[in-house]
Amino acid sequence: MNSLNVGIIGCGRAAELIYLPALQKFPGINLTAAVDTIGERRRLISDNFKNCVQYSSINSDIINEVDAAIISTPPDTHVALSSEFLKRDKYVLVEKPLALSMAGIKELIDQETSSKASLMMGFNYRYWRPVADLKERLLKNSSVDFAEIVFTGDYSKWNPVSYVSDPLDDLGPHVFDLIKFIIDEEIISVSAKSLDMKNLELNVRVSEKINIHCKVGHSAKTIRSLKIKSERENFYLTLKSARILPASGNLRTLLDLDDRIKRKLLRTTSPVKETYETQLRNFFNFVRLNKKANPGIKDGVSAILAVRAARKSINNNGKEIFLNDIN
Repeated sequence: MNSLNVGIIGCGRAAELIYLPALQKFPGINLTAAVDTIGERRRLISDNFKNCVQYSSINSDIINEVDAAIISTPPDTHVALSSEFLKRDKYVLVEKPLALSMAGIKELIDQETSSKASLMMGFNYRYWRPVADLKERLLKNSSVDFAEIVFTGDYSKWNPVSYVSDPLDDLGPHVFDLIKFIIDEEIISVSAKSLDMKNLELNVRVSEKINIHCKVGHSAKTIRSLKIKSERENFYLTLKSARILPASGNLRTLLDLDDRIKRKLLRTTSPVKETYETQLRNFFNFVRLNKKANPGIKDGVSAILAVRAARKSINNNGKEIFLNDIN
């Protein structure tokens, strides 16, 4: 297997809690550059890898020496940093959101078009095993009648080092991408209201028949759950389980408990951490095979538009905002 030299740009919480442990599981990957303006942060990452050089900012030497880069900086820097690597035909994996606005997106798309490399979005929940199972079942056998998604999290350990986080920017892109990915349709409109400073309710329309109710927020309890009612079956996804069936009842409770006990006894990777490892594995395969990465810029843009529509709806008392009207 060909080894790859990789740089991590931004050594904040995501780098520390996600990419540091995940990268250590890939023996063919050499982390050769850790870039951050804060010396303590880049040392925290670089000290765990041989021959990893610390930098306070990116330069041509870093870009030339790596085969790919993981961009985990504040969102308003993603477009400019990605462009620098794509200009030199280097693949990039970009943490969500791709950006906070559409500024520079057209130029980024043009840059990727002329590059030999491509950009991959960090939508790791696509690799959550129950999501893959659910998508397969829906594509083969059924259509969605009702769906509810809840994404809340305890962000006491995740507060960004260098910018103020926002639940809509943090969790909204994941929710909107999951809807698009699972239902396999583009989002038409979003209506939203703020319950308080940290929690939101959203209604996402993907067709004339399908409206998906969502809750996102920063709270003391981390919840990732999806309830799906289809014409044939009901499904339930939660972080505590790798199952989608049965959706409820004593049998589901017992099966979930059995799974948790087995994970603890076998010390297996948690379901969420597993998604990041799968995401990295796919990214490295795209780089090695010189294939166009997926999910890509188009998926990142879809999430930006949905987030902007939700924010506009909040500012307009929950009015339904159509994505075609967002720019």
